Amino acid sequence: MEKRIFLAILISLGVLWGWAALAPKLFPELVKKQPPAATSKTAEQKPAPSSTTTATATAADTAATTSTTPDALTPAPTLTAGTTAAAIASDREQRTVIDTPEYTAVLSNRGAQLVSFKLKKYARKKSKEHEDLVKAREPGRTDYPFMIVPRDRALLKLNSAFYVLSETQVNGQRVLQYRYSDGRLTATKTFRFAQQPYLFDFSIDVHPPSPYRIAVGPGIRTLAAEEQDTQVITTGNAVYQAEGKFKILQREKVPTVKAVPSVEFIGVEDNYFLTAVRPQRSGEGVFQRVRFVDAKNKKHRDDVYAGLNATSEGVVVGQAFFGPKETALLDRYNMQAALQFGWFDLIARFFLKALIWLNQYTLNYGFAIIVLTILIKIVLYPLQHKSIVSMKKMQKVQPKVEAIKAKYKKSKTDAEQRQKMNVEMMALYQKEGINPMAGCLPLILQLPILWGFYNLLSRAIELRGAPWILWIHDLSDKDPTYILPILMTATMFIQTYITPTTGDPAQRKIFLIMPLVFGFLFKDFPSGLVLYWLVQNILTIVQQLIMNKWWKQHPEEIQKA
Repeated sequence: MEKRIFLAILISLGVLWGWAALAPKLFPELVKKQPPAATSKTAEQKPAPSSTTTATATAADTAATTSTTPDALTPAPTLTAGTTAAAIASDREQRTVIDTPEYTAVLSNRGAQLVSFKLKKYARKKSKEHEDLVKAREPGRTDYPFMIVPRDRALLKLNSAFYVLSETQVNGQRVLQYRYSDGRLTATKTFRFAQQPYLFDFSIDVHPPSPYRIAVGPGIRTLAAEEQDTQVITTGNAVYQAEGKFKILQREKVPTVKAVPSVEFIGVEDNYFLTAVRPQRSGEGVFQRVRFVDAKNKKHRDDVYAGLNATSEGVVVGQAFFGPKETALLDRYNMQAALQFGWFDLIARFFLKALIWLNQYTLNYGFAIIVLTILIKIVLYPLQHKSIVSMKKMQKVQPKVEAIKAKYKKSKTDAEQRQKMNVEMMALYQKEGINPMAGCLPLILQLPILWGFYNLLSRAIELRGAPWILWIHDLSDKDPTYILPILMTATMFIQTYITPTTGDPAQRKIFLIMPLVFGFLFKDFPSGLVLYWLVQNILTIVQQLIMNKWWKQHPEEIQKA
C-alpha cells in the first residue's frame, strides 16, 4: 500500500513537471495573458528620459493632527507559499524624488530603499547644505533605510535587486509601489507621502513569509567637521517608547541585538533630529549595534539600526518620521518624549516656551534671552536682595565674630570648646538677624537655571543656528572669538569686588578664584548661555551699586533690612 502511494506521488510530480515544460509551447496565448509578466514588461519598456523622476507634493499647514493618522497601507496581494510567479525586476537603477516644502526625499528602486532625506529648513552651519538625515555610505552598500534584515540569507537579494516601480496619486497623496519577484520569492514595498510634514506611511510584504525585519540607520546623518569637534553634540543614540515609557540608550551601550516588545515608536536620534518608525502592523521593535571601520582613518565606530520585526504573515506596516525635534511637531505626532532636557526638564521646557513667545516680539533669540534674563532677575530679586543684606550684616558684625574666634583660639583640638564657640556664634547671628546660608542661596538657585539653559541651548532646534549680533552667528555654539566669556569673567570680578565680604581671607580668595573657574568652563559653552550669565552679572552689579550707595547714605537702614 505504501509503495503504491509513493508511486502515485512520483507519477503526479512527473505529470506536473511535463505540463510546466510543454504548456508554454503548446498554448502560448495563456502565457501572454499573465498579469505579472505584462506589468513587468510595461514597466521596463516605459520611456525614461532621465533616471530620476521628480514631483512636488504640497504640504498643508492645516493637516490633521496626529492622534488621527491616515489609514494603514494595505499590503498588495501576494502568492502563497509553494506557488510560482513570473519574474518581476528592472534592469537598471531608477531614483525618484519626492519634493515638499519641508524636505526632499530620494528613493531608489535598488532594494526599494530611502537613499536621501534632506530637510529644506535646516542647513549645515558652514557649508549651508541642507541636512540629510540619511547617513552617507561608501559605494556599494545596500543598508539604506527600509532595508530588509532576514534570518534566511536567501532574502538578502531583496536589498540589492532592482524593483519595478509603479506610481499613483490617491486622495492627493503620492504613492510609490515597488515590486520584485524571482519567480518564487516576492517582495512589495509601498510608500505613501501625505500632506503631513516629515511623516510618511510605509508597507513591506515578503512572500513566502520568512522571519525578517525592516531597519532604519545606521545612526543618523553625517556630522559636519565643526560639529564633530564640539562636546555639545551627541549622535546615534537609540530611542524608543513602549507602554507609555520613553527610554534612551547610549550608542555604545546598546546590545548587539535588543528586542523591545509593545513598542510605540523606535528610532535613532541626535540632539536636534530624529528618525523613527511607528508600527501599525508588525512584530516587536529591535535595535542592532554594528561596528564599522572608517576606511580613511581606520577608526572603529559603533552605529545603531532601529527596526520592526515582520508579522508571521511576512508584513510590516507603519509610519516613519524623519525630521527635526521641534516641540510643536513632536507634540502633534505624540512623540514629545523624544525631546529630553535632562534633570531640569521642566525648567528647560518652560524657558523654551518663554523664548519662543518672546521671539515673536524681539525677532531675535539673542534679545529674547536678554529679556528673559531680566524677567528671571526680577523674580529672584527678593532672594538676591536678602542675600546682599545678609552679607552686609555679616561684614558689620565681623569684629565680634573674630573676637569669639580669638576667645577659643587655643582650643582648636577640643571638640567641646569648638562646640561652645559655634553655639556662641550662632547666638550672635540670631541676635543680629543674620542667616549665614543666605549668601549662598542665590547661587544655589541659579544652578538649576544654568543647567536648564545649557540643555535648552544644546538640544532645542529652534535655537540651532540662531544668530544674535555681530560675531555671534549661532547661539547654540560657542563664541568663536571668546569675547563673551572674557566679558563674563570681567563682570564676575567686578561683582566680587563690590560685593560685601566678611573679611575672611580664605573666603575672599575663593570669591576671586571663582570668576577664573567660571570663565574657563564657559569658554566652550553655547554663547547663548554665556550671554545669559553676562547679563545676569551686569544686572547684579547695577543692583549692588544702588544698594551700596543707599546704605552709605542711610547706614541705619542696614539693621532694619
